[in-house]
Amino acid sequence: MLVLSALATFVTLLSSLAVLASWLLDPAYRLHFGDSLLFVLGYTVLQGWILWSLVRDTPAVPWIALARALAGWVFLALFVSIGPMWMRVSPARYVYQAFDWGPQARVGLFALVFLGRGAFDTLAAFVLTQQWWGPLRVRRPLLGRLVTAVPVAAIVCCIWVFFEMVRIDKQTFSPDAYDVASLVLDGIDCATLREREGRTTTDLRQRGDRRYHVTIRWRCADVEVEVRAEDGRRGVARGPRLDCCPERPPLPS
Repeated sequence: MLVLSALATFVTLLSSLAVLASWLLDPAYRLHFGDSLLFVLGYTVLQGWILWSLVRDTPAVPWIALARALAGWVFLALFVSIGPMWMRVSPARYVYQAFDWGPQARVGLFALVFLGRGAFDTLAAFVLTQQWWGPLRVRRPLLGRLVTAVPVAAIVCCIWVFFEMVRIDKQTFSPDAYDVASLVLDGIDCATLREREGRTTTDLRQRGDRRYHVTIRWRCADVEVEVRAEDGRRGVARGPRLDCCPERPPLPS
């Protein structure tokens, strides 16, 4: 478990080092992500210290494992509200991007979040803190079993949620609908976008023997195409088209 935890930390450290190097060498990267140098430095130093502690198996290892498990559960609890934002601003963003296989295949991201941040971090905390709860099972077997049942239940819960999310995603979203949405978005020209700026339109598209209901929200800052297949499943494609927006008039002097 120490080796696996160290390997996961090493990958996270590589991501933060890549973010730090990009911040220092590429001004466009700094502008795009808006990273704070102090935050990236602090995150990199923290991951380096965690890796050193795991490799050396220092007394801090149980506390590190427990802290990571608690952080993982906070992340899961707030995943819907702050998860996407954190995955963008975190110096570990390249780890999330490696598992983000697009809206058509969210199983990779679900695996990282629920099996990695949830189940694995909880299992690591359970194993690496054995020196704390092990004697309790000897002195007070019933209480010890109740205490150790909590992380076991948490691990099972994470695994169940993972499969449930995969099932719901498969029932809700359609890869074909995503393909149609992407094709519609790519086919939008600037003249039409400027003409329909601020409006929402609906129409019916045909692809082979299948029909799709298409809703387009025309915004230069964020064009959104939502496609619903005949079976009710949907797909969404969106993106800014700032090149199509008319230039704003200069402010009066």
